[in-house]
Amino acid sequence: MFTEAEGKSLLSAFGIDTPRGIEIAVGQMISDDIREPLVVKAISSTLVHKSDAGGVRVGVRRDEIDEVAARMGEQLAAAGHRLEGLLVEEMVPSGHEVIVGAVRAPGLGWTVMVGLGGVLVEVFEDVAFGLAPLANDQILDMLHELRGMKVLDGARGGEKADIPALVTLISRLAGPNGLLHSLPDDVIEIDLNPVIVSGTRAVAVDARFVVGPVEDTGSAPGDRGDGRATDFTPLFHPRRVAVLGASGQRPNLANRFIRNILSGGFDGTIVPIHPTADSIEGLPTARSLAEVDQPIDYAFVALPATRVSEALSRGAGRVRFAQVISSGFGEVEEGKDLEETLVQTVRDAGIRLIGPNCLGTHASAGRLSFVPEAPLTPGTTAVVSQSGGLSVDILRVGSLRGIDFHSVVSIGNGADVTAAELVESALRNDEVRVIGLYLESLAAAREVLDVLTRSEMRKPVVLLAGGRTSEGSRAATSHTGALAGNHRLWPAIARQAGMTLVDSLEDFATALHALSTLDLTVKPNGRDAVLFGNGGGASVLGADALERQGLATPPLADSVVEELDGLGLPPGNGLRNPIDVPAGTLAVKNGAIAKDVLAVVLAGSEPAVLISHLNVGIIQRNLGETHGDVTGTVIDSIAGARDEAASNTHQLLVLKTDGSAETEALITTYAHRARTRGIPVFPAFEDAALAARAVLEQGQRTYQASRDADGR
Repeated sequence: MFTEAEGKSLLSAFGIDTPRGIEIAVGQMISDDIREPLVVKAISSTLVHKSDAGGVRVGVRRDEIDEVAARMGEQLAAAGHRLEGLLVEEMVPSGHEVIVGAVRAPGLGWTVMVGLGGVLVEVFEDVAFGLAPLANDQILDMLHELRGMKVLDGARGGEKADIPALVTLISRLAGPNGLLHSLPDDVIEIDLNPVIVSGTRAVAVDARFVVGPVEDTGSAPGDRGDGRATDFTPLFHPRRVAVLGASGQRPNLANRFIRNILSGGFDGTIVPIHPTADSIEGLPTARSLAEVDQPIDYAFVALPATRVSEALSRGAGRVRFAQVISSGFGEVEEGKDLEETLVQTVRDAGIRLIGPNCLGTHASAGRLSFVPEAPLTPGTTAVVSQSGGLSVDILRVGSLRGIDFHSVVSIGNGADVTAAELVESALRNDEVRVIGLYLESLAAAREVLDVLTRSEMRKPVVLLAGGRTSEGSRAATSHTGALAGNHRLWPAIARQAGMTLVDSLEDFATALHALSTLDLTVKPNGRDAVLFGNGGGASVLGADALERQGLATPPLADSVVEELDGLGLPPGNGLRNPIDVPAGTLAVKNGAIAKDVLAVVLAGSEPAVLISHLNVGIIQRNLGETHGDVTGTVIDSIAGARDEAASNTHQLLVLKTDGSAETEALITTYAHRARTRGIPVFPAFEDAALAARAVLEQGQRTYQASRDADGR
């Protein structure tokens, strides 16, 4: 470690406030310009946590220093340390104790932590993380994530901390030109604990700089060194596809791929590559890629790992994209050399590599997919996944939720084409409106963060992260390193990048469905919601679900309630919000009464979201024979009220089932009807509430980014 005096000298050089002090030998006098009361700290090359070993005394007078030093020497010796000197500083006036720290991690760079400091960091672990460099608004976002922010704001008559001074301190440490940017690679951990934040200043009263071995992260995947952006159009709209690894005798994965794209209606050219067979799946073969005299947009490669590099080398100058399905590369220790050779081979050949160790690419408009009976209706949602198996689930579950995909790309090891590069391409692609990511690597997420930070274009991004464990760094010396578990870093990256982080595949599909269905040019204000539908208990549960996602259901204004009451509705309605109406009310005008109700609500209020919920089974049993298609009429009424009001309110719909096959079939039909009118449909309130959060988060971020871009 640096000595504390060395660390504080560095801090001072970057304008970070530290106490006045001096480093002295035991028995040495200090000058009169160091004012009492004093803090005396032990200097020892083996001492990490000074307080635990009795190496800190506060409120010391000048004439007590020798006595304090003698006692410290005894206590340190008992703990196995030797007192080598003293750091004597002026005591900083009391204030709030905050910890600010940073730890360097391979692939991530500096991760920065802020939280309640002193012993509280160990007890409550009330901390927030971000990745350097940090802008001031990102630092404020971190502070507002703390449960203890109310304490810093002066809760219950306490002293209000100088938040601008704290932001300035963190910026000088972790901003674009801060101290972290200038430190040598062998500085790996920093703790400023505590930083005393009073009403007028923020002072780093303790500083720990840890030095360790420099980790070689190697060259970054996707970094070809030429600065050129790849045009991914041939990948998503291929006209000539080569397939390597299909069998002329026993069908395998490559054979199934050929069958999938033929049955999906691919109308380009398919060229199976085989050294001996004359035809495969009824298609004429070529002996190698060298025999194909026309450019190949996409090569699907399912050969043994040891044969892949040689086979692709024959496609130099001919193949644009090669997706290597084969495993046995960098995901296992014995395959790392094979992966390095493969990457060098494709770069020499001018081929962009997807994979290896993946499943394939799904491109709806290109009629290309790696799954049988693939959903190929062209859409605007592009997904990048580090998992091949989950890519299949994303397609299946997403299709059932009503998502029409632009593409789903399984990137596996990401040895060449990375998630970040595909995100950058999707931001430029007018065919894509919404981006979904499944990532298991924090380093890959950091690359995405960098792309989103520097891009002037912004689109909604939803992140599903694998490996969100609470495991920290067991070998970490600093509090920051010990607390930097993945469960904190994933939310930090998502917050800083402006991505919506979700917890499950179902939530992933829910958020993508809402974002791809709603008109995101609508810019709602606030986070209020109105609930409308049949079932009072259901409405209560809906309000609870919304509150868990950070939305409120405040009562409607008295004027709105009076106007609703004036509609002449049957008795038994709750009109305050939630608006609870029994099936008998929905029967008025055979369901068209819903348009009257929602028109009043939208004319007299402007909630961010309006969630209608219908118990389809109850409506069908009670009203179907006498009032016709009430549910369908309500859906049309919701869309009609929205269109006529032209309000800044997003409309969402929950269609609840009783579990019967008849009701399930009806819901499928009604869901399609709603989606064609631009209304996303969900099976439960929990899904609608999560969708509402995602839409409000992403809509605001997309809107703000577009304004910032216009300002530039």
